[in-house]
Amino acid sequence: MRSSLIFKIVILAFVFILSQSFLTTGKDSKNAKDEMISYFQVGGTDWKAPTYADKLKNPLAVDAKATKDGKNLFTTNCSSCHGDKGDGNGPASATINPKPKNLTSKQVQEQSDGALFWKITTGKQPMVSWQSALTEKQRWSLVNYIRQLNKK
Repeated sequence: MRSSLIFKIVILAFVFILSQSFLTTGKDSKNAKDEMISYFQVGGTDWKAPTYADKLKNPLAVDAKATKDGKNLFTTNCSSCHGDKGDGNGPASATINPKPKNLTSKQVQEQSDGALFWKITTGKQPMVSWQSALTEKQRWSLVNYIRQLNKK
């Protein structure tokens, strides 16, 4: 009985938190439904951002400063899993399942800036959400840096 009550409380808390993220980002109900479907996809290796994410436009110019800022953020926050080169072979990758994506791959690089930004923002286990830890500008800087990874 007690475990059933705890389970119900956890589910209600999760639904509340998820609904708050939809309300605070101003998504309409169709977009919320897309995100909910994407969030609950289980299994497989595909992680697709909802369709509205493709419409998000990077407000930062692709310039040396944004790329440098993104590199610093990447080194601090991402390289332990994704590796210094973004190839998915960071020191922590050996213990992560599923393995971190190779950010230099065609599959990643063909995604829109908005999709990459959405993924950085929302996360998906084992990758954490960076929404609270990084500002919007910092997350866009990461997108700019990820774009440069396949050019090295």
